Amino acid sequence: MRELSPTQLSLRWFRANGWLVDVSERAAGGVKHDLFGMLDLVAVRPGQTAGVQVTTHDHVSNRVSKMLALSSNLETLKAAGWIIVVHGWRKSTKDGKACTHGRSCLACNWTLHRNEQL
Repeated sequence: MRELSPTQLSLRWFRANGWLVDVSERAAGGVKHDLFGMLDLVAVRPGQTAGVQVTTHDHVSNRVSKMLALSSNLETLKAAGWIIVVHGWRKSTKDGKACTHGRSCLACNWTLHRNEQL
């Protein structure tokens, strides 16, 4: 069985929490482009809109830096009332510690380890 990508995991997470969500990044010429240079997903529910960057736990700080470098876009979205978050996923053991078994470990599950709001 193939593992879910971080994007697929975040789609499931938002849907399970009552959000309408869809992928906002697009591919052109084999290169992926994030919406507004920073967003992989857009999620909505009554009264809220969230723009989401999705990655693995180890790359959250890189993605936050990337988004802060696009401060004009970030501030415009926030001024429009959007919530901007970075989802950082990692494989974890049942007690919540980082998995050290490797990607194919059946004893560990992907968990939303970092849910950072900018």
